[in-house]
Amino acid sequence: MNELLETDFKIIEFYYGYDNYEKNIRNAESEPIIIKERNFLEINVDVDGNCEIEGKRIESNLIIPELKKYLIPNPENESMPKTIEKEFTYAGKIIVNENLLISALFDKDLSYKKYSEIRNKIYIARNEIRNEFATKNYGKTLAELMISDKKTENEQFYELNDIFPFNYSEIMEE
Repeated sequence: MNELLETDFKIIEFYYGYDNYEKNIRNAESEPIIIKERNFLEINVDVDGNCEIEGKRIESNLIIPELKKYLIPNPENESMPKTIEKEFTYAGKIIVNENLLISALFDKDLSYKKYSEIRNKIYIARNEIRNEFATKNYGKTLAELMISDKKTENEQFYELNDIFPFNYSEIMEE
């Protein structure tokens, strides 16, 4: 019953990362990707660089740990993104977030320095969870997998993109 009360968001295209461009090309006949409201993470940053995540004011030094709460799958907590179980070549069967979309709204008058600091923290949170998973499950750091010339380790690096997908959009508030 709870499932029926959630608002659906329809996203036609997202995440055209350079490393994944061709995989994400969607044609006109494609079904839209449905994002449940709880899988839509909203970050708001005002002109002074104050950050709110899901409407809650977050001090600058707590942005990374707060984001990691949403990026690490947590199926027991219904206020966190919805999860599904998936099978991976190297990681096996694990729980992953289902279609998590992070949307950051930045004030248009925010200084570039503040914008850059906050944007970097968003990417640091993503890389930290990928690194922690890689170290625990593959015995190598994210950086070691990325630069490795071993096929298996390269495949593990790219598998992390599927385990922890990063669908991120930015909006500059008018």
